[in-house]
Amino acid sequence: MKRFLAFVGVFFIVLIAGYLQPVFFPAEKVQQEADRGSATVSHTALPYEEISTSGYAAYIGKKATDFVTDFGEPIEKQKSGTGYELWIYGEKDADYLELNIVNEDIAVIKAFNNSKEVTPFSIGMKLSDVSELMTIYSNFAFTYKENKYDIELMEEDMNYRPLIAFDNKTFAILFFNHGTGRLSAVTYLNKETLLTLMPYQLLEGEVIPFSTIEQSTGFDAVKSNQVIRTINLLKLKEGLPTYHVNTESQKNAQKLFETLTKNQKNILSSERAETWQFSKEQMTAAAIFTLTNDEYQKLLKVGQLDKKKATGMFTEPVYDPTITVLSWFSDSLYHSRFAHQENENIGVAFSKASVLVLLQETEKEISQTEESE
Repeated sequence: MKRFLAFVGVFFIVLIAGYLQPVFFPAEKVQQEADRGSATVSHTALPYEEISTSGYAAYIGKKATDFVTDFGEPIEKQKSGTGYELWIYGEKDADYLELNIVNEDIAVIKAFNNSKEVTPFSIGMKLSDVSELMTIYSNFAFTYKENKYDIELMEEDMNYRPLIAFDNKTFAILFFNHGTGRLSAVTYLNKETLLTLMPYQLLEGEVIPFSTIEQSTGFDAVKSNQVIRTINLLKLKEGLPTYHVNTESQKNAQKLFETLTKNQKNILSSERAETWQFSKEQMTAAAIFTLTNDEYQKLLKVGQLDKKKATGMFTEPVYDPTITVLSWFSDSLYHSRFAHQENENIGVAFSKASVLVLLQETEKEISQTEESE
């Protein structure tokens, strides 16, 4: 009996000691080792792969004369004011194409046309079609002029503005329309232009500032018309009615532009005014200033335009108007402003590197609205 009681006593002592040991003697060393291990764990995106160069991608970095030899002379040439010359091909919307020429070399090709030169892509395809052909990557790390760059795409970027790399060290941005989810245009570009436009997050490295060539003051009718054509082209691809252009809508857009310049205090908070000033000083894609919807509504009020029958946007600096418009149509916030089924007028005021777009209901639509009220 004594042995049994002794055994029970020893058993309980061992049992209690086992339960209390972690309390009085915590495994600090083990925990510290675990902490050190967890600190080294980080999310690493897969290295991106380059696809074979084909079609328009092969012309990036080549002489503009090489393109002329194969496709003929452009129907129009325009000075951009931001360091490149714009070449336009295609009188018909189905054949539309733009080139950015820098020092006689091809820096960018913006293809809206569904020619064999955009293969393996095709205008009108969906992202799922692209995913069957290749992997869509979220991170791109590369060097340019001995500097390291690391680009990260957010989820919406990957869904509507994925980046594709070619084995000739050039890239393409695929712009998908946010309304239809279909490919609107393929923009082929070199590293320098990608780092200038930089529509994505830049984790390492700095964006390249826009070239600032002295431009004339006042409004640029050529650029304004170019913006309108691009917007209407994308509206057609979406099956929406195109905008009407008239003298009054253009004057209203210019009036709003001047109103914003002269009445900042009535439209912007002091903090937002400072942000705009910083944007003017930086002239980079990392410091683009865009009016919020509320600020634009204040602008309409100060400019004495009916807020119920108008909307639009203002942004600066703009390096490439066409790519800016493509970005609007691939963005859920801005696309909704262009997605109306009703007939509307459009006015665009473009001055230096700033653009204001005004969308207004047509007189017929206005009268119908007033009658229904």
